Amino acid sequence: MKKFTSMLAVALLVVGLAGAAPADAAEPNTIAVTGMAEQEVAPDMAYVEVGISVRADDAEAARAEEAKIAAQIRRSLLGLAITDNDLQNTSYYIYQEYSVDRDGVRKPSKFAVDSSMKITVRDLNKLSQVIDNTVQAGATNVNNVVYDLSNKNIVQRQLLSAAVENARDKAAVVANAGSRSLGNMLSADVNSVGGAAIVASGANKLRASAMADEAASTELMPGKIKLNARVQVVFSLN
Repeated sequence: MKKFTSMLAVALLVVGLAGAAPADAAEPNTIAVTGMAEQEVAPDMAYVEVGISVRADDAEAARAEEAKIAAQIRRSLLGLAITDNDLQNTSYYIYQEYSVDRDGVRKPSKFAVDSSMKITVRDLNKLSQVIDNTVQAGATNVNNVVYDLSNKNIVQRQLLSAAVENARDKAAVVANAGSRSLGNMLSADVNSVGGAAIVASGANKLRASAMADEAASTELMPGKIKLNARVQVVFSLN
């Protein structure tokens, strides 16, 4: 019995050694680097989100008033070559409001309709007029203005290519310092590609309305959009 136990222990020891592997083994003859590229470009289009808020004694009156203002907004944009294809309803809520009297009793009050519309402006020269026209047509707020590029995909592809070249340059410097030469690219992982600029949101939403009421044109400074790309690349070493 003792002999059998000793043989079993030896057998388990051999199996354990055979299955063991060095921890955190690195891939030999490779180098992993991060490549980055960025570019600032002037936007050539924008998205404007305007809101409509109305209150009435009954739900149908509130709905009808919101529909009337929405139609006025659409008509106000026709002269700027903005059609229904450039308009998108992003939210629509109809509900009853309540008030609390002196005795703390909650009572039904007005009916409300809150809606928002996203307008695609493909010519930035018309952006200020779009905001002024919509406010004059009855929009109660301008929620935000987002600048964008019509050819953003092209710029992003160029940045990805530049990020890979940046990674290659870094890897070559390290390889040469170690008396090695850079081989083929083995893998690449895109960490991020993006960039955006947002103007006139939150507390600024009533500013455009005030300016329109004073018969002054809204003026916005689009600035630049910063686009960037980041890639993780693995090269072989010769």
